[in-house]
Amino acid sequence: MCFLFWNIRGYGHVGRRTQLNEFIRGENIDVVGLQETIKADFSHRDLLAIDPLERFVWHWVPAIGHSGGMLLGISHVCCEVVAWDAGRFFVSAHVRHRASLREWEIIVVYGPTDHSHSHEFLGELQEKVAALGVRNLPLIVGGDFNLIRSGVNKNNGIINWTRVSMFNNVIASMALREVARVGARYTWTNKQLSPVRSVLDRVFMSAEWEMLFPMCSLHAETRIGSDHV
Repeated sequence: MCFLFWNIRGYGHVGRRTQLNEFIRGENIDVVGLQETIKADFSHRDLLAIDPLERFVWHWVPAIGHSGGMLLGISHVCCEVVAWDAGRFFVSAHVRHRASLREWEIIVVYGPTDHSHSHEFLGELQEKVAALGVRNLPLIVGGDFNLIRSGVNKNNGIINWTRVSMFNNVIASMALREVARVGARYTWTNKQLSPVRSVLDRVFMSAEWEMLFPMCSLHAETRIGSDHV
């Protein structure tokens, strides 16, 4: 199976939708998790632009004004969606794999750029993961967290160590492990002449997920147009 997590920086951009359509088809993507769609709603026509064969079922969190928004798509050929869920900072699907009949939870997150809400974001995620822990569902969480975990995650020394500690403590409390990434040292840049580069985009897995998929891997693919890989 192949999953795609991407901060698309505007679903309305025709070029990015074309890229997305080609990437989904070329890489045989089974799960699509987009952040920063900047769309309040998705029409059937909007979704056909990236899913012309209607292989996916979709659920989304609307953008607020000109920021935010998430879109999660699950290939109904691969999985049956048992239930959708959404909060302010996440959208998720409880799915049943058609071939194995195993059930999992897939969560897409978009952390706030306004760090005064970071505590609220992490608290919401903790609450969601804790509820899943009761059922021991294998879990994968991916997206743009807008937080870093260490000094090597940024190319300058301007780092808020309190937020770094808070993020790491929450990840540890949820017993999640980060999937090792290859293909890019950083996942975001502000594209300035003297650019700031950071690792803002990540994928985490539970122990139950890792037991099911011990060879799970993560590769960073550069997408033209967005400031995220």
